[in-house]
Amino acid sequence: MNAQLKLRPRWLSPGLPLLGTRRYTASSAAIAILVVAAAVLIAGWINIRADEASKLVSRSIDIRERSERFLSNVLDTETGQRGFLLTGDEQYLEPYDDSRAKLLPSLAEIERLVAYSPTQTERIQRARAATTRKLVEMTDTVALMRAGKRGEAAAMVSRGTGNRLTQELRDIVGEIQLEENHRLTASSRHEARRRVLASAGILIALAGLCLAAWLQLRVRHRRTVSLSSSNAELERKVAERTLQLENERLRIEALLRDVNHRVGNNLAMVSALLNVQGRQTREPAVKQALAQAQSRIQAIAAGQRRLRLDIEADEIEARPYLEDLLAEIGKAAEGRPIEIALAMDAIRLPGRDAVSFVVVINELVTNAIKHAFPDGTAGRITIRLARTPEENLVLCVEDDGVGMPEDQQSAGLGKSVINALLRSMRGDMEIAPLSPGVARPGTRVAVTFPKREQRTEEDAAA
Repeated sequence: MNAQLKLRPRWLSPGLPLLGTRRYTASSAAIAILVVAAAVLIAGWINIRADEASKLVSRSIDIRERSERFLSNVLDTETGQRGFLLTGDEQYLEPYDDSRAKLLPSLAEIERLVAYSPTQTERIQRARAATTRKLVEMTDTVALMRAGKRGEAAAMVSRGTGNRLTQELRDIVGEIQLEENHRLTASSRHEARRRVLASAGILIALAGLCLAAWLQLRVRHRRTVSLSSSNAELERKVAERTLQLENERLRIEALLRDVNHRVGNNLAMVSALLNVQGRQTREPAVKQALAQAQSRIQAIAAGQRRLRLDIEADEIEARPYLEDLLAEIGKAAEGRPIEIALAMDAIRLPGRDAVSFVVVINELVTNAIKHAFPDGTAGRITIRLARTPEENLVLCVEDDGVGMPEDQQSAGLGKSVINALLRSMRGDMEIAPLSPGVARPGTRVAVTFPKREQRTEEDAAA
């Protein structure tokens, strides 16, 4: 009992072990669910933050590329203007016009991208103002050149307003790109920090899951140990009970054997009383009747004393039982050259019919000894017992004597006793010569008993 108490978790209620075990299991399952939910949330958070970081990086790179293209368009516009002013060739105005048309739309697109940052938006507005002034100055110089006023156009360029505006645009673009570089660097640091935190969270979740699994295994191990202990205790009790039942069975068998032996002794006492009574009477018919009754009772007593019944199957081994019976019957033929043999297979007889078989065999063998071998002639009596393919039991008593007279086949007390027993056992008897046509044809008496199940059903129906 103490060992079983030690197997319970400390926090379980001693009075409610089953409820405590269920609560313990539910707690472990809840921990596992929470761990899985935490892992799912961490994975979702990582994916969201990674997507945001990816969008931020793409936007920063796009801003840097567009600002670089904007500055390149400014320089292309300025190059086209200067080429036209120096050569007067209209071909230089083609790249000038093309780049000039892209400047303000490029700034508008960049402004859309940097709308999240007021600082960047302010820089774009400065760049738009400088670009507007730059475009006005370049438009004026081109117009003067086309009007043939090369000197005025050159003077306007030489004053350096365009160069200052170009440098201002370079500085603004540099500031925009620098801030985006800072933003990318900060995003990289934040992403690295998130990866560390996410890894730590995942490790913690895995540790929690391992803890929950360990708790479950611990509970199962304790249950297994407790169940093994309970099984061992149950097996011990079953073994003790089995031993008690076996001892009780042996005691009942011993009592049954003692009862059978006492019944046999009582029948032997009745046989002795009949013997005394037969000696006192002077009537030969009475003496013969008492002697026959004594012989029958003595055979029953011998069979009863040797009855070794299997209680579980309610059956007995036929051969040793019948061998003892024939040895007892053979005493009646002492001094006469008559051999009694038993030919049979290993057969078990129903216990309820064992004594009835004794009486039937005793009557048939005694009758053969009395009538088959007159005047002390020698002979042989064979008792056969076998089963047919239909599970019927066939008893044959054969002798090689002079044969049975017709009047003996249908009269006599022995025949009446046999007929009464056969009716109770549902048996059929046939009498025929053993070897017809010879001087000593002998006699064969065959009794067929239906199998026990059929008799049991018929008895139950009756």
